[in-house]
Parts: sequence; structure tokens; C-alpha cells
Amino acid sequence: MASLGRKLRIGTDCSGMEAPIQALRNLGVKHDHIFSCDIDKSVKKTIDANYPAQIWYDDLTSRDNSVAPKVDLYVAGFPCQPFSCCGLHQGFDDEKGRGTILWDICDYLEEKRPRVFVLENVVGVLRKDTWETVLKKIETVGNGAYMIQWGRMNTKEHGVPQNRSRVYIVGELRRCSKKTFSFKDIRKLEPASIEDFLEPRKTRPSMKTLPPLSQGHAHRNVKKMLQELVKAGSDPLKEPWVIDLDSTEKFCTRKHDCTPCITRRRGGGHWITNRGRRMTKPEMMRLQGMKPENFKLAVSENQWGSQIGNSMSVNILERIFVRLLPSVGLVPEGKRLTDRWEAAAKQSGRKLLEAVEYSTADEGGVKRAAEKRTTSASGRPVKRTRKS
Repeated sequence: MASLGRKLRIGTDCSGMEAPIQALRNLGVKHDHIFSCDIDKSVKKTIDANYPAQIWYDDLTSRDNSVAPKVDLYVAGFPCQPFSCCGLHQGFDDEKGRGTILWDICDYLEEKRPRVFVLENVVGVLRKDTWETVLKKIETVGNGAYMIQWGRMNTKEHGVPQNRSRVYIVGELRRCSKKTFSFKDIRKLEPASIEDFLEPRKTRPSMKTLPPLSQGHAHRNVKKMLQELVKAGSDPLKEPWVIDLDSTEKFCTRKHDCTPCITRRRGGGHWITNRGRRMTKPEMMRLQGMKPENFKLAVSENQWGSQIGNSMSVNILERIFVRLLPSVGLVPEGKRLTDRWEAAAKQSGRKLLEAVEYSTADEGGVKRAAEKRTTSASGRPVKRTRKS
């Protein structure tokens, strides 16, 4: 199908900090932001101040999709809490109704048939019964109108040092697709250093530089981790270790030169040992692939941190869009999109690694490609991706 000949029209649900809009802006893709939707009122303030949409919806579940506007690109990060390993594992039976938001998303896809969609969720959604239900629901949209692929991508493997593994589901409308997109063409990148994402050190902390005693387990977590690192032969006052200090003491984790996952419940920021402080919000934005320089703060500090932790990673979306948008004619003829994360890796001498874990869904069922697996979540044989 020919290119649009006009600006790309995009709509998002469960919009958060509008990572898709940030990705399009970074790629230089001209677009009309048709609609956003989120039940969090503070999110609306952030979006209105930074990424305004033509139409705002308060609740996806109450929207009449038969009269909702049609878009070319549709993106939604449906609620992860029902499927998260840190949650109650209620799945589609989530008592707050979050587990069936996918049904409302599919209703929009059924009614409006965008050229392409991207959905995101935690890897817990890959649990056998859950994943089979998710795929079955998505594959029935338009009686198989979409070619479905999915990839498991970790933010730290794509240019930004945050340990954040997520599943990205892509659907291309068959009659619009040039069939040039595949997750297997997205190569993992050798990790970047977290130092490139942090503010410069002003002073060197000491072993007594800790969160205030009033923060209870956060204080104890940092103190314990510093002692363990020194005992193991590390120098946490010089090396960039990042501690998930707001977890319970039993589950407290640390990462070297990389941050543990930044989540909604970690909006206060993890602890950086060689800075002797929590991360700042601009640092957290950078570790989600965002550019904080021109960001307009319209909410409280706590709400800002929660929104950052609840967002999709912009670097991941950029790397997907670079390859996906041309496949469905959403880039003008002759325009070439640049994967700036891959370019930065090459420029700094970091290597391109193996392809991401991916699969396709077709008439033959689900085929899952994973370097270290022989069967899929559904028990079917899988393809192997070749390391290069």
C-alpha cells in the first residue's frame, strides 16, 4: 500500500506519559495526536502540558468506539498489575477490572482497524493460560485481519541501562502491510553505562551517607547493601551500584552500572551508591529513554515519579517504530528513519548482539523463537534465532 501523503494519525489508550508521542517526536515523524485516554487525572495534566491530544477520554471502558476517531497507529500499555510477578496474579479475574482492559482495546481495533497497533505488558502475561487467551483474543480481531508478532525486549539491551523486561505485541493490517517488519531484525545492544545518564558526582559519599532513619527499611537496606558490597570486594562509594531501597528487606536487590526496574511504586527513585542519594526525576526520565530538558512539570513530585515508573520505555518504542512504520506505509516515500540507539552504540564501540526473543502468530498457530527454549508457552515447537 502507498504511503499516506499526510501526517500520521496516532491514538493511545492507557496513555501514561505518552511514550509513543515522545518516540515519534524523537524520530522526526510528523503526526497528528488524535486522542489520549487514562483514568489517572494527574496523567491528563502531564499530557496537556507536554503532549496535548485533540481529544481526551477519561475511561476506555465507557467509550463508544463506534464513534471514536480512526487512527493509523494505535498504542496501548494495558494494565500490568493483574499479570505482574509482584502482584496478586489475579489475571483476567482482577477484582478491580484491570484484567479485561484488553477486551476494550480489541473492541477499538475491531471497530476502527488502524493500519498498525503496538500493545505492551509485563512478561508475566506470557504464563501459558494467560498468553493463550491474549493471543486468541487479538487474533480474532477482524477475523484475522492482522498479522501478529511479539517480542520480549529489555530496556537495558537497547541503549538504556534499566533492567525492564516487557512484551511488545505488534499487529499489522494485512491489506496494508509490506511485510518488512520482524522483531528478529532488532539486535540487542551491548549495555551502556549508567554514568552517561546520571548527573555528575559533586562529592564522594561515605559509608555513613544513608537515607534518613525516618525512612526505616530504606535506611536499613542501603546500610546492609553497602556492607555486603564492601565485604565482596567492591567499592560502592566509587562504583555505580543502584539499590532498590524501597523494597522489603527480604527482596531488596542491587545492580551494578544499571538500575533495577523503575516502577510506579518506586517513584521516589532508587539509591545510587557512588552519589549517596536517590535518583533525581530527570535521571529517571533518561533511564526510560526520555528527554527531560524541555519537560514541563504539571503535577507533584510523587505523581511525576509514579508516572515515570508506569511509562513504556521510549528507546524501545523508537527501535520498533523505525522498522515498523515503513512496513505499513506510515513514513513518506524516500524518508529514512534512523535508529539513534543503534547508531550511538556503534559510535561508542559497543557491539550489536543477538536478535531479541520473538514469535509470530499465523494460521499454523503460535511459533515462538527463543535462543534457550525448545517449546513455547503453549507447548508447541519453536524456531531458533541464530546468533551472529
